[in-house]
Amino acid sequence: MNIITRFAPSPTGYLHLGNIRVALYSWLFARNNNGKFFLRIEDTDFERCNKKYIDNILYLLDWFGLYWDNEIYFQSKNIDLYNYYIDLLLNNNLAYKCYCSFERLINIRKNCILNNKKPKYDNYCRNKNLNYKNIKYVVRFNNSFNNNIKFNDLIFGNLNFKNKELDDFIIRRSNGFPTYNFCVVIDDNNMLVTNIIRGSEHINNTPKQINLLNSLNFKKPKYVHLPIILDKHKKKLSKRNNVYNINKYIKKGYLPYTLISYLLKLGISNNNLEINNIKKLKNIFNLNNINKSPCIIDNKKIISLNKYYINNISYNKLKFYLKPFFLKKNINMNKINNLYEIFFIILERIYYLNEIVNFYILINTSFKLDLNILNKFNINFYIIIKYFIKKFYLLSLWSIQNIKNIVNNYINNFNLKKQCIFILLRYILIGNKHGIDLFKLIFILKKKQVLLRLNNIYKI
Repeated sequence: MNIITRFAPSPTGYLHLGNIRVALYSWLFARNNNGKFFLRIEDTDFERCNKKYIDNILYLLDWFGLYWDNEIYFQSKNIDLYNYYIDLLLNNNLAYKCYCSFERLINIRKNCILNNKKPKYDNYCRNKNLNYKNIKYVVRFNNSFNNNIKFNDLIFGNLNFKNKELDDFIIRRSNGFPTYNFCVVIDDNNMLVTNIIRGSEHINNTPKQINLLNSLNFKKPKYVHLPIILDKHKKKLSKRNNVYNINKYIKKGYLPYTLISYLLKLGISNNNLEINNIKKLKNIFNLNNINKSPCIIDNKKIISLNKYYINNISYNKLKFYLKPFFLKKNINMNKINNLYEIFFIILERIYYLNEIVNFYILINTSFKLDLNILNKFNINFYIIIKYFIKKFYLLSLWSIQNIKNIVNNYINNFNLKKQCIFILLRYILIGNKHGIDLFKLIFILKKKQVLLRLNNIYKI
């Protein structure tokens, strides 16, 4: 049997780490079994769905390298198919029209709560074959009260639900649109999905969906429910909470390897996975190693991983991921003549990609020296700068060690305070008294630029 998995986001907000974890595991499971990975956009909630969220879903999957097979499946294009099956259930007395008012449903819920019962519909319209004209209604699934629903989950094991505790749940709203639990059953059958990987918050939906599958004589897929991811306050991640929005991670300068590695380390017993090529993951990924317990996000670990991957990916890959950051600042990377030096001299001290761009902007932004700041050094800075102009001009091999020798020899020969000279030179060169190691800074700027900036001292 060919393995088919799917990722089925609803475009009602930006994806968070939990969403991408589901997509990643579904993709890996399919690839590990030489199967197919489909993308389904669940866009039947027309009031909340937005094209910008669809575009962003496609962008994120591409950014992570989670490429899907076949065309994208849109639920909004299958309303007729859903209605066909709803009519089929109605005609076979497996569903019924419910005309109960909103107020009545609220009262049913209140009474259930007051009597310490699980809130659910009282089946008032069941078996009455009601068919009123010009009155809005919902369609409910005629749920069986007999037997139990049993299924095996690869992570949570054998699960058992009593049918009598389930509701006659709605499968089509009063506005004519089918509900989530109904659509996914039709979609998964239509897409020939064999393995459903999703968050554990859907476990309670599974028995409802299995009942629908049985009523329609559809084949039951295998289920994998991933333990939920919690934030630092131990609350479930939500699209409405932008803290763990994937776009924010990208904007700040995280690499895809960082987030992929973290998501795998978060839920899999083998924490020694090192990811630098997502295609190689299919050889080491195994759903059997996933823990049952909920996972709590640790941003400090994500930051640490990002620093590791920034320091260990190739120069060309680093350029590739940095390109959008430079473009956003209207900077042409191809015209930067000291980009290589910038990368590998400051990499050890940065955690995010945008720090590289910010540093480049810092050392290349024009500034005006302030005489008041220079006078606070209480030294004859003209003599000092004149000395360094001469020494740097005569320097034939522009290296960090030679630069270091020139600066330190001057400090030692004239018994000057090292910190004072360092701050003075850094301020004259970039207009900032603090930052990167002075010797590395001078090396990155290169001789021509250093001499130009040192000579600016005579223009104030």
